[in-house]
Amino acid sequence: MNSRNQKAADEVIGRHSPRVTRFFNLYVRRMLAKKFNGFRILNETPRPVPAGRSVIYFSNHPGWYDPLVLIMLADSFLPDHLAFGPMDADALKKYNFMKKIGIFGVEKESARGAARFLQVSRGMLATSGKVLLITPQGEFTDARARPVEFKPGLARLAADCGAILQPLAMELVFWDEPRPEILVNFGNQIDTSTETLEPDAWKVRLETELGDAQDELARAVMARDPEPFVTFIDGKSGVNPVYDRWRYLKALLRGEKFSAGHTDIRKD
Repeated sequence: MNSRNQKAADEVIGRHSPRVTRFFNLYVRRMLAKKFNGFRILNETPRPVPAGRSVIYFSNHPGWYDPLVLIMLADSFLPDHLAFGPMDADALKKYNFMKKIGIFGVEKESARGAARFLQVSRGMLATSGKVLLITPQGEFTDARARPVEFKPGLARLAADCGAILQPLAMELVFWDEPRPEILVNFGNQIDTSTETLEPDAWKVRLETELGDAQDELARAVMARDPEPFVTFIDGKSGVNPVYDRWRYLKALLRGEKFSAGHTDIRKD
């Protein structure tokens, strides 16, 4: 491993706190359950990752909640991996505690920031049991915008990191309830150790893979049919506590089953 890369990665690992990470992940799970009607996965969960391999979760970037969505998915599907990810250095100064959960600062739109991102990421991914969480578009972008376009960092990593890459499409949408849904779709898993491409070719390949996953998700979202989705986090249904209580009593008197939501969504 390059000594500079190792030093950069060791700095991030040295700040990490398992206790703070567990507390933060629990807080995020509860927050998402409160603010959203549900967090649902299209079709199925991701393919298992071979033992000892490091992983990159990369997603589109439709809104503020995207990094929290990635954190929850990594915590559930890669519980033995140390999750880490980049954040604007100026923004990180306001949330200094996030260094304890694997977040590292990079200067936006600068050569020094790009170099730091690559050093930390290469150093971390060179060892087993790490997962990088990244939104390679680099800025908020509408989920239906095409073509999908990335900053160059992820493609440079793909060319030499040897990690498993997992594209992940997401949308935050309103269906039939007062609160929105988080809907995600895991795309085709890519093993960079079995393919030899230059960074420019990797960029096109990864943009295409994520775009395909987004298109599949968009079709399911527009159909407004919850059946293909499996509930990952069950959110808070209903209109308000007083009205829902009245509806519950009304159903009880009629001998009917009460559901706070307008539609029933499978949770298995």
